[in-house]
Amino acid sequence: MSGHPSLARNGESLTRYSLAAFGRFCEGLTLDNGKPMKLEPFERQILREHFGGSQEVAILLPKKNYKTTLMAALALFHLRVVDDAECVIAAASRDQAGILFNQAVGLVRRSKMDDMYAIRTGYREIRLQDPENPRQKFAGGGPPGRIRVLAADAATADGVIPTLALVDELHRHPSGELYGVFRDGLDAREGRMITISTAGIGDDSPLGALRDQAYKFPTFARKGKKSFAVSEDGSFVFHEWCLDEDDDRTDMRLVKKVNPAKHHTTDSLRRRFSSPSMTPGRWARFACGVWTGAEEPWLEAGVWDNLAVDIGGIKEGEAVWAAVSAGTNPAIVLAAPRDEEAAAVRSFIWEGDVSLEVLENWLIGLTDTFDLREVAFDRVEFQRSAELLEARGLPMVEIPHSPERLSIVSQTLHRLISQGDLAHDGDAVLRAQVTGAVTKETERGWRLLKSPQSRALIAMAVAVHQATQVAQPPPKPMIVVGKVG
Repeated sequence: MSGHPSLARNGESLTRYSLAAFGRFCEGLTLDNGKPMKLEPFERQILREHFGGSQEVAILLPKKNYKTTLMAALALFHLRVVDDAECVIAAASRDQAGILFNQAVGLVRRSKMDDMYAIRTGYREIRLQDPENPRQKFAGGGPPGRIRVLAADAATADGVIPTLALVDELHRHPSGELYGVFRDGLDAREGRMITISTAGIGDDSPLGALRDQAYKFPTFARKGKKSFAVSEDGSFVFHEWCLDEDDDRTDMRLVKKVNPAKHHTTDSLRRRFSSPSMTPGRWARFACGVWTGAEEPWLEAGVWDNLAVDIGGIKEGEAVWAAVSAGTNPAIVLAAPRDEEAAAVRSFIWEGDVSLEVLENWLIGLTDTFDLREVAFDRVEFQRSAELLEARGLPMVEIPHSPERLSIVSQTLHRLISQGDLAHDGDAVLRAQVTGAVTKETERGWRLLKSPQSRALIAMAVAVHQATQVAQPPPKPMIVVGKVG
């Protein structure tokens, strides 16, 4: 990469695309607090390989650690130093990508560099211009170079040959296509790409797949709360700051370790944690760097895991309330009431499409093992089967899976779990559904969303509610004491 010989600031040449030159460039930028920008040690750390020639760098870092500001400054530096620069910014939505663009615009204006950079807000572009004659020619006399925001679909980006691609919040991208298009376009001009993100949701996202690959590199290492990996040829580099899943997320000394920006202190983090607007899910992802199974987890995985028991589960012959959820990945869940609004549960879960006959026969078989007091079903998916089973003597009860009903049973389940009043056998499939659950908030309250990936969870919520809120727990055995004498 060659630079523009005419570009110098305060006597310092910026013709070299290096970390040292970038550091000097940043000192001429003004932050939104009015202070000059000075690279912190962790920022130099995450950009060292980029300036060393690595083609792809992925950076996972909690919010409020200057990721966006750093990338905005890098885009301006890149445009200023690289001939005919093509710097593209993309995110899952054009608005999200616009945040980084607007940060770059702010740096230009606060730093009084309007004579060097031409901002074309309507096009979401920034172009380089000659300070001495900004309206007639661009610096260097050649093609101008630009920073621009691209729409978030691969079709729009097809054919782009970037010298620098900045990808924001990859975990929100619907697929890895856009990332792939950028990656395929890098070789033509020896371009480079940086992906920045907070912790994601689920391993099946594009960012999850990238992270999974990095974790498998032989070079993967974790020092303290910082992870690092590099591919064998050095072309791909991965940085991640995150707490371990079982770390105490209320320990601000630990949380500070994954928030390396100097403005974070244990006191400032505690104030953020205590804000009424903060939720456990947002704190986990955005402050602790912990990946979650859902956008806003309804339950911490550790809370569920602590309820697993070897002794105290459902026994043969016990009175149980069952619920069935039919469709793809169907499930039957049993709930046995315990004293003081507690319950134990046991699940039977199938994968894929299973015939209703299989579920019918399984329910009939349960009558040989348990004292089956009730089988709850939704008529939309199980009406005909319920009629057949009722003719066989099974106690079928219709419980519609309507938003109103699901809101009621979801909150019952959450309350019992939070109070430690639910026991389960540690089934891995059920755990995945519990920790990966998606919720929806409405004026009528929140509820667990029903899907092929949550059928066992929904069945459990219904069974637990019926067993603890509707049915009376079976009476304790009476002990008769005879008279003496």
